[in-house]
Formats: sequence, structure tokens, C-alpha cells
Amino acid sequence: MNILKGNIVSIKQSDSLMLVFMDVKGQLLNSMLLENGDENRLEVGMDVHLIFKETEVTLATTNSIVSERNSFVSKITHIENGKLLANITLDFLGYDINALITKGALHGLKCKIGDEFRWVVKASEITLQIL
Repeated sequence: MNILKGNIVSIKQSDSLMLVFMDVKGQLLNSMLLENGDENRLEVGMDVHLIFKETEVTLATTNSIVSERNSFVSKITHIENGKLLANITLDFLGYDINALITKGALHGLKCKIGDEFRWVVKASEITLQIL
């Protein structure tokens, strides 16, 4: 599981849909959530953990253009090869971001330790935990 610590800087809401924007060490990430119930009400200024699965992280070349706002370039620090899948670890502002990709994708992208790649996670795949 990928876990980043952030601070809510903005919330946009329309009916039950919310876009929550968080600052993580100077980088802006966002999460798309349904409802903002009274029990765990999110507010600007709150510290939160941003949590997302390794299987929800997509890798692309650094010059790729994507529609997702949660798109950052980071350096590969570790590659763990399995028979079918590879776990790629990237350094994002001192946090380890793990992406689980197929061996075919690993070879197709020609991933190597020390290379920079773009990693992407959809806003709808990020869960928030109030700290």
C-alpha cells in the first residue's frame, strides 16, 4: 500500500461529489470522493494520509501527456522481479511509491534503476484517512 502524508488545501463539492486537494511536500495531489458525512468530515487544514494500492499506479515515459492530475516524474530506486509481475519502487519526495506492473510492461518500458518515469494514480483511487 502507498501512503503519503498531506494537508488539505482546498475542497470543491457538487452535490455528493467532492474533489479534495492536498499538499504533499509542495506537490498538489487530489482525491475524488463521494459524500462528506458528519462522522468523518473533511475540512481545509486537516492533515490526512493519502492511501492507494500498488495496482492503481500506472507508469509512463517522462514525456507522456496524461489527463490525470496526479501525475509525477520520479526516479526508480528498486525493481523486484517475479514470474509474471514486477514491483517498481520510485522515490517521490522521500516517499516510496510502489507500482505493480506486468513483466511485459517492465520490458516494454525498458525500466532500469536510476531511470526517471512518470507515475500516475487516478483521483478516484486515493482514499483519505484523517490524522
